[in-house]
Amino acid sequence: MKEIKEITKKELADLRIVVFDIDGVIIPVGTELRENEDGTELYMKSHQLLPPFVEKLKELKKYLKIGFSSGRNILYLKSLVNRIFDNQIILQAENGNLTWLDNKIIHPSYPDEYFGQLRDIKEKIKEMMANNKKIRGFEPKMFILTVHCDQMDEIPNLVKEIAADNLYCLWTNEGYDIGSREMSKGKAIINLAKQLGLEPKQIMTTGNNYNDEEMLQVGKGVSVAPERVKGEYFIKAEGEKLGGHLLVDFLLNYYEE
Repeated sequence: MKEIKEITKKELADLRIVVFDIDGVIIPVGTELRENEDGTELYMKSHQLLPPFVEKLKELKKYLKIGFSSGRNILYLKSLVNRIFDNQIILQAENGNLTWLDNKIIHPSYPDEYFGQLRDIKEKIKEMMANNKKIRGFEPKMFILTVHCDQMDEIPNLVKEIAADNLYCLWTNEGYDIGSREMSKGKAIINLAKQLGLEPKQIMTTGNNYNDEEMLQVGKGVSVAPERVKGEYFIKAEGEKLGGHLLVDFLLNYYEE
């Protein structure tokens, strides 16, 4: 990997889109979630974009399309970026399963068996919740299952028992994302490039976690956690400034010059 300052002017000139992961990239990691056993009460608290960063994103929109890719649900993403949201913003939610592009939502079609497996896994985890305080609840999702919990072997083992190798089970630092291996953030970037008539390398991608790794390889990848995931380039947080904040500063310096 090379530091972002080593990227060439030609590579920067070829860029058309920059896609940001969310947690640990443009907002701090840390979501508080609690759900009662029957699912009738859900409390969820997360972070918001800092106002000065929002203003910088508004400036960056003059030069590039801006996208956001996350394991989060699409309503959360819309709320997070609402101050800059318009029909030029691209949202890719639930690890690439839902894409908001040109005022339309695009998603894959899965068989009933897939949703049945997610339902069976969730019911088994709910049974575990009654005697295990390390499992805090489920984040509302449509195409994937996200359980907030401590890291534990029981959940990956359960996924393998019910779905064999048909589903992934990725540790997110706050719990597990469980979904189809047919879709990922990387495949969503490939699809986005096709829909816009671009090469994937004309899309700069950023990330810090295992669900970002394929996306970083497909696009012009910039890892903000090079000790965990690899990209073509990397940029590290400095103090309270996250890697995504520093990347926006870097891009603005280039385009404004």
